[in-house]
Amino acid sequence: ELNEMVEAGVLPDRVTAGWRPADGEPYPMPHTDELVVFEDYFWRGLGLPVHPFLRDLLEYWGVSLCNLHPNTILHISVFIHFCEVYLGILPHFNLFRHFFWLKKKGGGGSKVVGGVYLQLHDGMAGEYITVPLNTSLKGWNARWFYMKQSHPAIRCDVDQIPENQRSWSEKPTSADMEQVKELLELMRGMKMSGVV
Repeated sequence: ELNEMVEAGVLPDRVTAGWRPADGEPYPMPHTDELVVFEDYFWRGLGLPVHPFLRDLLEYWGVSLCNLHPNTILHISVFIHFCEVYLGILPHFNLFRHFFWLKKKGGGGSKVVGGVYLQLHDGMAGEYITVPLNTSLKGWNARWFYMKQSHPAIRCDVDQIPENQRSWSEKPTSADMEQVKELLELMRGMKMSGVV
């Protein structure tokens, strides 16, 4: 499957990227200089080295890469691309927080792998761009492999159970919203003219 990803151009070759397969391990056992990654992350836009915006989000939320659901990776990838290509800016932190919040998956049990996911704030679906999500991702969490950690390293603790933080749902302050309002206006114009 990993060679399939290389052929599709989703994953760099083994020598260039320094990845190794998991080889039937019952659970992730990375070496100290390795990152646990999942095939579905790459199919949804994860690239290495990791984009600084994703690294900053992980730090801000206090979660590890492996805590994220693949659709969260997709949302972040689309947002980065949208900001850079359509808005012509670096990914905008406050615009992101205006639209999204991080939520813990499931009720009682705590999940490490894929234990948190992004959700649009109430009423934001009409303001944001349409992102087609893959609803059924059965078994994605069983398809992991390892990549050499690049510098600066990113959080990837396979034993970290994500705990709710205020930062997960904190919206921008009214002062932070000044720039966001301009960007929302720009987005509305793009949506009305059919650009996005």
